[in-house]
Amino acid sequence: MPGFRAFVVQTFGDEGREWLAQLPAVLESLSERWELKLGPELPGGLLSCVRTAMMRDGRAAVLKVGASPGTHHEITSLRAWAGRGAPELFAADDELRAMLLERLEPGTHLDSAPVDAVAGLLRTLHVEPPAGLPALVDDVRRRIEDALRDGRASDQKSRWALETVSALEREPPAPVLVHGDFDERNLVVCSRRGLVAIDPLPCAGDPAYDAGYWVHGNRRPGRRARLDAIVTATGLPRERVRDWGAVVGVHG
Repeated sequence: MPGFRAFVVQTFGDEGREWLAQLPAVLESLSERWELKLGPELPGGLLSCVRTAMMRDGRAAVLKVGASPGTHHEITSLRAWAGRGAPELFAADDELRAMLLERLEPGTHLDSAPVDAVAGLLRTLHVEPPAGLPALVDDVRRRIEDALRDGRASDQKSRWALETVSALEREPPAPVLVHGDFDERNLVVCSRRGLVAIDPLPCAGDPAYDAGYWVHGNRRPGRRARLDAIVTATGLPRERVRDWGAVVGVHG
């Protein structure tokens, strides 16, 4: 996957270089243990190596090895979802940050997923959060601070976003397992199961965050229409979805 190696080094420095140096041996070890025939790299997250794979029984799969220590949260969330709304997890190695995943076919991305399908997927994903996940509000504050540090957000916007998070935190709903990166880039079509979410940044918190993330839509036009549609389809509080979407607009 062009670019992920440079991004790993940019993000983790010498630790990233060490991870990349060990990656070929890790891939060989996993392919032997899980009896895989590895294929080419796939486009994926910037902090993971993603390879096509064929399992011994002939099933198509994906081998994903993460550079980030947070990869174990992804493994935890996939175990909780158990193939409902997300790829099935065939095997995992927490120490190596490795996942053997169902290959979603055709795996195409929609320019604009139908709102009813999006709402149904959110209801499927928003299960009781497993232990050990970071709190949504803590993760969002970190992302806002990162955006400020990297020059992607101004002081004024960052202050507003942090104040908005604090206001949203005062009367929180019951926490759910939040996908954390829920927009069309991470929504794909599976011929067996319909719309499926991939590449989560999971945490525990307000379900309106994922809806707001989808409304923001990576700065695509039409946010007002998406807000109206997702609130109607999910019944989530409009103000919370709106405010979380605006916060996503700050931290990116």
